[in-house]
Amino acid sequence: MNSRLKAQRSKQQRSKVEPKSVMLSALSFQLLVSCLLLLALSFQLLALICCPAWAESEVPRLTPAVQRVVYEAQQSIEKKEYLEAEECLKGFIEKNRQKPHYLVEFTLANLLAMAGKDGEALPHYTAAVNLYPAFAAAWQNMGKIHFDLKHYDEAGDCLSKAYELNEKKNPSLLYYAGVAYIMAKKERKALPHLEYLSSGEAGNPKTEWLEALLTVCMDLQLNDKAFDIIHALLDKNGEDPRWWKILARFHLQQSDYSNATAALTVRSYLTTIDRQDIMLLGDLNNAIGVPLKAAEYYEMAAGLENSPSSTYEKLASAFIAAHRMANAIEVLESSLEQKPTSRLWFMMGQVLYEEGIFDRAYNAFRHSARHDPKSGRAYLMMGYCALQSDKKDAARAAFQKACRFPKQEKSAKKFLRQVATLSTSKQGM
Repeated sequence: MNSRLKAQRSKQQRSKVEPKSVMLSALSFQLLVSCLLLLALSFQLLALICCPAWAESEVPRLTPAVQRVVYEAQQSIEKKEYLEAEECLKGFIEKNRQKPHYLVEFTLANLLAMAGKDGEALPHYTAAVNLYPAFAAAWQNMGKIHFDLKHYDEAGDCLSKAYELNEKKNPSLLYYAGVAYIMAKKERKALPHLEYLSSGEAGNPKTEWLEALLTVCMDLQLNDKAFDIIHALLDKNGEDPRWWKILARFHLQQSDYSNATAALTVRSYLTTIDRQDIMLLGDLNNAIGVPLKAAEYYEMAAGLENSPSSTYEKLASAFIAAHRMANAIEVLESSLEQKPTSRLWFMMGQVLYEEGIFDRAYNAFRHSARHDPKSGRAYLMMGYCALQSDKKDAARAAFQKACRFPKQEKSAKKFLRQVATLSTSKQGM
């Protein structure tokens, strides 16, 4: 598998076909969902205060008054008397505005955060780090609060600072900082953190770290680096269908539909694919000029419950592109019995017209016009069909209706003159 990847890279081939139907489907990594794991960054409570691992500078002195009020608040918290604990801490802060202490601010911030009062907790975390800038626990908790409040850039800054101050250098903090920056659309800020994590210097790189780095590289159009990362993921576990979907997304971003098709096809062998990916495989096969293969996928999608009419439209279009008109007519007839639409009737008219079955084509376009009276194309095509069948009156009536539509007016008037000429010539004979 990986030798094929390397060959793809060396060729650097890109498809020039750019059909509107080829869409970047939901090729997401479930990466950002992992942001919810920030909830695992539990609040650092009092026991951490005495741990020297959190400080690079001298810890501010704990006065007897501070120790007492924090102890009293902790006792109230243990008794689940949260309001009393909050009032105790706020009272102390109010009385000691000239001598604030980081520990009191931090304890109150934790209490408010645990009570779901994130907006109130934030200024107290800010006060704690202003009073004691080397206090990693406060930076970490503040990062979580910013994230919960969707202040993603600030969350990334706080979590980065927490990692910097953390003596154990917990790599999860740096990863969550990177995720926060991605959420903030600040991929450039996320890049160095994720590159470091993926380098192996912080330990064996986790899959989610590589996924996050890949997301950033692809967003920043760092294509060579992105390809190397995908290659590393496939080296690690080439049987994981997620990596083939990621590879498909990589090729799609570069309009390389051929290699995107190949990657998604491999994925379909490794796992059951949903309607969205089935349709995408159909679209991609159409884009690279393999309409019969596209039809296979569209038929598969059409067999699923509640298939929209657009699925049948694409299936019929694929058969038409493959010059399988009988198949196209069969699909259209079946779909029109279930979900008749103006578009399906119009397609039926087009196929019948190409086959020279003008009377049936005329009726198909007539049905199309009834379903969508605001479309002039159907009236124009009715006129063409009637003209081919030598039904001048019907042709004249259809072209007259087509004249009411600006886009069809010029052509309709031209054929009205032709009908008039034919009628005059016949009378002269």
